[in-house]
Amino acid sequence: MTLAAAIGNTVETYDYAVYGFLATVLAKVFFPAASPATALLSSFAVFGSAFLARPAGSVVFGPLADRLGRRPVLVASLLLMAGVSTLIGVLPSTATIGIAAPVLLVLLRFAQGLAAGGEYTTAIIYVAEFAPPHRRGALSSRVQVGSLAGLLIGAVVVLFLNAALTREEMLAWGWRVPFLLALPIGTIGLYLRSRFGETPAFLAARDETSTEDAKVTDQWARVFLLVGVSVLHVIGFYMTYTYVQSYLIQLRLSPFTATSVIAFALLIGLFLVVAGGRASDRKGRPLVLLATSLTVLVVTYPLFAALSTAPPLWLVILCTVLLSAGPAFYSGVAPITYVQLIPVRVRGSVVAVSYNIAVAALGGSAVFICQALIELTGDKRSPAYLLLAAAAASAIAAFALTRRSAQRLLPSPSPMSSTAKAGS
Repeated sequence: MTLAAAIGNTVETYDYAVYGFLATVLAKVFFPAASPATALLSSFAVFGSAFLARPAGSVVFGPLADRLGRRPVLVASLLLMAGVSTLIGVLPSTATIGIAAPVLLVLLRFAQGLAAGGEYTTAIIYVAEFAPPHRRGALSSRVQVGSLAGLLIGAVVVLFLNAALTREEMLAWGWRVPFLLALPIGTIGLYLRSRFGETPAFLAARDETSTEDAKVTDQWARVFLLVGVSVLHVIGFYMTYTYVQSYLIQLRLSPFTATSVIAFALLIGLFLVVAGGRASDRKGRPLVLLATSLTVLVVTYPLFAALSTAPPLWLVILCTVLLSAGPAFYSGVAPITYVQLIPVRVRGSVVAVSYNIAVAALGGSAVFICQALIELTGDKRSPAYLLLAAAAASAIAAFALTRRSAQRLLPSPSPMSSTAKAGS
């Protein structure tokens, strides 16, 4: 069950990762007339277009998850995601069809964003509503493991291509291969998802008449807390596992070496995500979120300062792993927090819309802002400020969670209990 839910996020983040890791190549394929810096910024801007579509996708898929069920949404979102990625893989370059190429690329990325707007949040809801109370954090974190696995697979594929092909071959056709590989991965995911059933909590809530939802949806504090918790999750994830690869290339590491460093950090991150989910089951979500946010606040600037000096490779690896460790651990705790903040009957809609607004505002812009900060200031340490701001915002949200009653704000009853029906 958790594998079927997680594999969709593997496809989603694989597609996003491939684009991020190939940003410098795609800049030349689709923006050949621009200067290198402008082309890279343009490539990152297209990367961000998918994030702008996510709220629209959440408005479509979120309510459907509450009306039709979690399973149909998971199937539809995966089908759209894999199909669009395949179309990107066969898209003609600017040299072939001119300005139509980047325009079509933006449209396809937008369609990917629509699919992503319903994918991630529905998957974590699905797993959480099946999980026993004492393992909800651990099992929900596996969906996030699927996300990191997608990044890792993307990194390995790009790494292999950089090793096997020349720069000219990558520009000519090699960049297409990773996008086309999304089709077989998506096919496996569709097969798995077509075989699982609906969650007990959704079925119970669908058949129950309750006034609880109206009361809870009026409590905007829950939505603000959800968004606040998501800030470090979103910015930390896309900064450390997508932008840093391009950052290392700008520090004069080869694409092969830079991608290898990120792949190693992702491998470590897989274990940290699981550890974060388990820690939240033992210590409570708010405390773990707060401690991790404060840790990121302390270590981020020194690590970026060390990286900015173009240190020896061993130190680059160490700094990159440590820089990504906090966000990885945090991302194992955040998903179950989102789910338990919102009642079952409106969970698909509220979690999807709230989270994806945060992703649209912060995720897609993160890589662009980091690069723009360097271009504007000339300071290679400046991306640290964005991650510091994210950690501070989420620390405030986590502190607010610790100030509220865990029983009132973050209930954890069994999915089949009456409390779960009303809004565990």
